[in-house]
Amino acid sequence: MDSTMVISNRMALLIGWMMVVTVFLLSLLPLSSPVGIVQGGDKLGHLLAYFGMTYWFLHLSMYPWRVLVLFLLMGAAIEVLQSLTDYRYFEWADLLANGIGVLVAYVVFVWAKLQLKFISIKSPGGNDLGT
Repeated sequence: MDSTMVISNRMALLIGWMMVVTVFLLSLLPLSSPVGIVQGGDKLGHLLAYFGMTYWFLHLSMYPWRVLVLFLLMGAAIEVLQSLTDYRYFEWADLLANGIGVLVAYVVFVWAKLQLKFISIKSPGGNDLGT
């Protein structure tokens, strides 16, 4: 029996949208205590959250550049929305961390696709290295 877990596109989209909703909620709801245990640790959280969401949706989309633009805009929109509350505020460093997470996810995604193409190139003997 194959132990590889395969999830449907519908389930993958549901998981992705749950990540997006979670980021919106964590970004816009008031926090009862400081999040960062390590100074600047929240920036790492921003980077990892946006990396994860972007990388996830890049695998589900036929138009990777749209995913890139969507999450860059989402990061900016959340920062603007935070500035409209009296308990959160706009922070350029958060916006930068969000953007870096998105861009790193895109670079890793493109790199991984190139690696898969390279692996699938036929060897000189005619055998497909990818199988």
